Amino acid sequence: MAQAAFLVTQGTRTVSGFELPGILTWTSGRPFTVYSGINTVSQVVQTSTSCNGCSPDMGSIILEGGRNFFFTQAQRDMFFAPAAGELGNTGRNFFTGPPLFSLDLTLGKRITFDESRNLEIRVEAQNATNTPSFAVPSDANLVISSMTFGFVGGNVNSGSRKIQFAAKFNF
Repeated sequence: MAQAAFLVTQGTRTVSGFELPGILTWTSGRPFTVYSGINTVSQVVQTSTSCNGCSPDMGSIILEGGRNFFFTQAQRDMFFAPAAGELGNTGRNFFTGPPLFSLDLTLGKRITFDESRNLEIRVEAQNATNTPSFAVPSDANLVISSMTFGFVGGNVNSGSRKIQFAAKFNF
């Protein structure tokens, strides 16, 4: 928790004692697997895809034709199904999904009247930066044979910015 104190002097009045606590959440995305859509080795487990030139950090949220995708069209064209009897070269959990970023802040002030009475005034903001944190594409959109391969849509892990005001009288 961070605290900041502001001191402004106006005549004989002093304004001080503001608090600015916050919570910052910043995490990497969760790992995920891209599947080929066929069973090349077993009839039980779907095979992961093969990809020429793919790296684990490839991909990010991009807007394409008014829709959110995780891979660009050029990146989606790099994927292909492995031959019969072969496993894909990307493997399980090869890619990392979009990161999560959220900053929650509170600005508070306590006004003391006497030893037992005070007034707390607060302004609280959840997701103060209003940063969307997108989810990994759904399982149906992680299959290269799907018409919606790489489509994220509106799946988000974060909410929109919310601001609320609060006052509490302690006695």
